Amino acid sequence: MQNAFAVEEAPAVRALRALQERALAANASDLHFEPTSSGGRVRLRVDGMLRDCETLETALYLPLISRVKLLAGMDIADRRQPQDGRYAIRSPKGEVDARVSSIPTIDGEKVVIRLLDVHAKSPKLNELGMRAVTLTQYRRMIASPYGFLIVTGPTGSGKTTTLYSSVREIADRTRSVCTVEDPVEMRLDGIAQVNVNARAGLDFSVVLRSFLRQDPNVIMVGEMRDAATASIAISAALSGQLVLTTLHSNDAPRSIDRLLELGLDRHTIGAALFGVLSQRLVRRLCPDCRAFDSNSRSFVAVGCGKCGHGGYCGRTGLFELLEVDDEIREAITSGASVVTIRKLAARTGYEPLATDGSAKITSGETSREELRRVLGAAA
Repeated sequence: MQNAFAVEEAPAVRALRALQERALAANASDLHFEPTSSGGRVRLRVDGMLRDCETLETALYLPLISRVKLLAGMDIADRRQPQDGRYAIRSPKGEVDARVSSIPTIDGEKVVIRLLDVHAKSPKLNELGMRAVTLTQYRRMIASPYGFLIVTGPTGSGKTTTLYSSVREIADRTRSVCTVEDPVEMRLDGIAQVNVNARAGLDFSVVLRSFLRQDPNVIMVGEMRDAATASIAISAALSGQLVLTTLHSNDAPRSIDRLLELGLDRHTIGAALFGVLSQRLVRRLCPDCRAFDSNSRSFVAVGCGKCGHGGYCGRTGLFELLEVDDEIREAITSGASVVTIRKLAARTGYEPLATDGSAKITSGETSREELRRVLGAAA
């Protein structure tokens, strides 16, 4: 007779446990299960880059996918529709939240597990990689009692971490701080955090409206996704709250166009917006094996046992900060182009991401190759 101990010893159970342990040991952010004609492969995303982990035969890949879906509360019999779910992974370091997404492909189901250590502490602002002048200017912005501040960049550029670090720095017993996120990636003591739940009708706009009836001082919105959320958030900023949020745009000046695309009018944007921080993440050169290349006059990646022979270890941020002064505010309201706004910002100290990247190449923090990988032609 099969019992619980036999189930625990099933090959798929053992394989998933081992893969999760490898992912956590490598500080991976995501675990990818990808179907192939002969089974599947497993890859880990570490420091923003995918790396091969394991190749699985069909006899193991299929039950492993079923095991993941079962743990995540998904329908294991439905292989034709995308699904989402979650479960908890217990590790020596504590509980890790596993966010699961599945999608059918022509070879079978592809599953990605996002690993979130919700109990981890967010880094301090001065640990993110901002240059001293940028950090001073940004700290002055988040100390404002009201207004609209945006952190922008593509997916995986560290925007949410910057918001957490910002909220952590300004939260105190005299302020009511609320966040609405999808998902809550890190728990912050003394702060009301709400997880979006679309199935329950709890979306960003619904939560924001509720927040405004609870006398908040600071509101953090995980992401500006739609017109309703954008409208409520910027109205809150105009009515006396400090609103911190994220947005997808290529750089700080272009965030103005993204706000217009979300349905906000220029006068409202000009009145509420006082700052945009754009950022990216670049891998740090391994300090134990990096070498100076006389031809490029910069440090290059080599690879050693401590960095897994990749030449890089950890990541740091690239930042550009646009402060909206009266001249830029008038330009936004009058319909000035992104080019004009960028020129006006340069007069008050605005420098593009590539400038910060060049400084980090000079200091030996990263390489020219890594900067080109992240910024492309802008580097």
